[in-house]
Amino acid sequence: MIIDNLSIIACLIIVLLTATSLFANPFVRKIQNEGEADPRLVDEQHLPNVTVLVLANNNAQALDAHLPLLLTQDYPAAYEVVVVGEQGDLNVETVVKQFSQNKHLYATYIPPRSLFMSKKKLAVALGVKAAHYDWVILLDSNCHPVSDTWLKSMASHMDIDANLVIGYSNYDEETKSYYRFDRLRNDCYLLRCAQRSIAYRANGVNIAFRKSEFIKDDGYRGNLHLVNGEYDFIVNKYARTDSARIAIDEDAWIREEKPTPKAWHDRNICYANVRKYLERSFGIRALYNVDMTMMHLNYIVLVLAIVAASILQNWIVLAVASLALILTLVLRSMAAVKVYSQFGEHIACWKTVFFELYIVWHSLATNIRYAKSDKRDFSTHKL
Repeated sequence: MIIDNLSIIACLIIVLLTATSLFANPFVRKIQNEGEADPRLVDEQHLPNVTVLVLANNNAQALDAHLPLLLTQDYPAAYEVVVVGEQGDLNVETVVKQFSQNKHLYATYIPPRSLFMSKKKLAVALGVKAAHYDWVILLDSNCHPVSDTWLKSMASHMDIDANLVIGYSNYDEETKSYYRFDRLRNDCYLLRCAQRSIAYRANGVNIAFRKSEFIKDDGYRGNLHLVNGEYDFIVNKYARTDSARIAIDEDAWIREEKPTPKAWHDRNICYANVRKYLERSFGIRALYNVDMTMMHLNYIVLVLAIVAASILQNWIVLAVASLALILTLVLRSMAAVKVYSQFGEHIACWKTVFFELYIVWHSLATNIRYAKSDKRDFSTHKL
């Protein structure tokens, strides 16, 4: 068989494109566990006192289920759990009363109506003011730690130079695989960004920040009118170069209850609005778009090359393109499975490629829903 120059060029393009697309993948970029390498981290004898701030969010059932896990943490220093509920929510008040004898528990309440300010942000602001300690960890009532040493693991990253600690969180195992996959994939960008430069935002709950900085810089001032983004804006506003730590060891994980499809879609639509107000979005979104473009371009080129080579009976190009496609499918799946294992996510290997290809369609659907939405729903200023 004669190998012509065109075939050689086609094969080189296929090889280079495939190799590039394999590295343009968040699952191949390593996220180092800082607890294993950073000499500045405090030891167990010098752990700080911590306030765990829990937003009740009118969810007494979840609060009742998860509060015991927070009140029984194995933590050598002082800590408190401050529950912030809404005045008149008798169910939440009943739950708080059940645990009122616990020395770690405190509660405060926001008014049932809050004009021109998000209820969640008001709850955070009041909870921070009620906190007795400088380090505050923010959680929702519908989530729980996976370990009784969760607080110790988070606090071990609170060194003297840090002002933020971002812990890993995801939905529980009962949640659809794609929901957990999408959240984990986004976390690969956000955690690495926080570790290597300046933290951009939080992809979920489980963040720690300093009360002193929150009060000094007027908390949520600048985005009080936005209904959502209470976690995102804390990270985005208070992050400094090398000031954020990430807690990804297993003891630091938080699991959230299974969301309804509507709640999950609403969360994505709300982020489509919030991201317009976040700083430093260009770099991380550019990287995300490059990764997606290279992945789809690689698949399109490989499929077209296989079809064209089959028609033209160019067996060399057909063999190279077919091998490249197989390697792409296998290596992308293997890279994802390694990250699944690192973060304790049980997602079937064979679903990876389908989930990756679905991302663009999910993003398109989210943008369409956001475009059709009433933008007044995202603001407390309805006029």
